[in-house]
Amino acid sequence: MRSRTNLSQEALGRLTGLSQSMVSQLESKKRELKDVVKLRRFLDGLAAPQVTASRAQRESVESTKLLAHAAQVTMGAVEIDPRSWRGPSLPDSPLPVRRVTGTDVDHVETVTKALRAADYQLGGGACLDSIMAHLAYAHRLLRVAKPANQAGLRLHRAVSDLHNLAGWASFDVGHYKVAAEHLSLALEQAQYIEEPSLVANVLYRMGRLHLHRGHTVQSLRFLQLGQIAAQDSGCERTVALMCANTAWAYAVLDDGKRAMDSLARAHDAFARANSDTTPWVRFFHEADLDALSGVVNAALPTPSPRAYTATTEHLYRAVDARSPAMGRSQAFELTTLATAHIVNGDPDQGVRIGRQAVDLARQVRSVRVIDRLAPLQQAAQAYRTRGETADLAAEIATLRTS
Repeated sequence: MRSRTNLSQEALGRLTGLSQSMVSQLESKKRELKDVVKLRRFLDGLAAPQVTASRAQRESVESTKLLAHAAQVTMGAVEIDPRSWRGPSLPDSPLPVRRVTGTDVDHVETVTKALRAADYQLGGGACLDSIMAHLAYAHRLLRVAKPANQAGLRLHRAVSDLHNLAGWASFDVGHYKVAAEHLSLALEQAQYIEEPSLVANVLYRMGRLHLHRGHTVQSLRFLQLGQIAAQDSGCERTVALMCANTAWAYAVLDDGKRAMDSLARAHDAFARANSDTTPWVRFFHEADLDALSGVVNAALPTPSPRAYTATTEHLYRAVDARSPAMGRSQAFELTTLATAHIVNGDPDQGVRIGRQAVDLARQVRSVRVIDRLAPLQQAAQAYRTRGETADLAAEIATLRTS
């Protein structure tokens, strides 16, 4: 380009925001311009035409940035500034907060517990607005809290957990970018107060977000980071949670051996776990381990009678152990169970259970539940000559497009 325009290296540098030495090294091919921001600035300086990235490309860039930030935070390689944390904005309260007491923190934790229960039972769409309002209130408290005292430390932990819940509920309704922002903030806050179990839990949710969106390699990286934090925490239930979800990622990546090894580690860790756990991992009971075990076996690359038996045994146990308070989890488990039955040649049982899954999907306010019906719809369509499977596929198609 310089040969065509008679620009000096200094002049080209001024146009593109690069130093003269960088321009020289680029011309001699001693350096490559890999930084996305600098590359865009360079192209803008050259008046290069704008190229619109595809949705997949944008998602890949966002995922890579989030993973890089998560790795830096988890490994303590970035300085965390609490002053940069922002919550949702609400009108100023007529009663301004002047100090934070233990009672204030009790209130934040109690309401968060109730909101988490609503999310499990009814889906993120039923409670996300309430979560955001509660988060705004909690940030008001955070602005005047002193993290050095006991109440301040508890509040920081509670706000981190609340952002964790906000991210999960946002993910549940399909607000993926907002979910990533909340989870990133939750991760910073958990690391700031040195709570490795919570760090691991946030990374688990980041992993699940990416797994759901089809970014399985990135999902595995988040989960592997979470395993490091889980080991540091000394909480065996957290270790079990991370290993079981890592097994799922391996299964989707067609690595059956690593999937089974990770699942075995999850069961070993769960057997050693104490019942007294922190609120963000307290949900992970034996039914959840059974559910994940069924999902992992269903996702294995090579279907087999043994995997089918393991899938159905684990999922039936999980479903039987569920109460109505876990409606969303039940919907997931019934969907996977129905799909397994149809794929393995039992369409009658698959249709019966599939209809239960569809009924639950209508009741909970969860985009994620509806998204997860897609494999069941595809399996049912393989039996289009059978009236009931065709009806089930049509029913799911209508729900997914409504």
